[in-house]
Amino acid sequence: MVSVWRFCRMVNNEVIPMSDPTYKVGVIARLFGLSERRVQQLAKDGTIPKPEKGKYELVGCVRGYIKFLQDRAFGKEMAPIDVHYERGRLLKAQADKTELEAKAMRRELLPAVEVETGWAALAMAFRSRLQGLPTRAAHRVMGLTNFQEIESALRELVHEALNELSRYDPAANSRSDTQNREAGGTAAVTDHQPVGGSVSPAE
Repeated sequence: MVSVWRFCRMVNNEVIPMSDPTYKVGVIARLFGLSERRVQQLAKDGTIPKPEKGKYELVGCVRGYIKFLQDRAFGKEMAPIDVHYERGRLLKAQADKTELEAKAMRRELLPAVEVETGWAALAMAFRSRLQGLPTRAAHRVMGLTNFQEIESALRELVHEALNELSRYDPAANSRSDTQNREAGGTAAVTDHQPVGGSVSPAE
């Protein structure tokens, strides 16, 4: 590696460059321990001064390369801004935003709060329906003694509850809750009242 001291002189204990010497890319590359291609790339990026008549200014190159290393050591972004890339990112972001807004207008997307409210209402309604199963099951199997008949009756009750869950309409349930509140009633689901409308007999 070419020593930088060959290009400097000492005056009053200070290092003074010798009349801004210039050198070919090969010398600069050996001085920095880089390839010639990398030196040319640094000049193209503006990290070091661009060559004049095929030669690089030594002092400017040293200063630029030292700053480059310092910035990189402190985590600063060194890559130059690609205007076309950034413009492409902006256009894509705008297109994505427009597409989401269009889907929201078509009700293909729902606000998170609506989804959370719907799931909460569904869970509460189905929980209430399941809590009523023991009472309904007790009445259904009270007079039965055959194991298969009891199992069939219990299975029918479970199927009814599952069918009600599959038919649950959050919008209709919300309207019903609103009407109940306006009438001074409650939105609770009784043990014998379907949560999702009428239910067809279980298979």
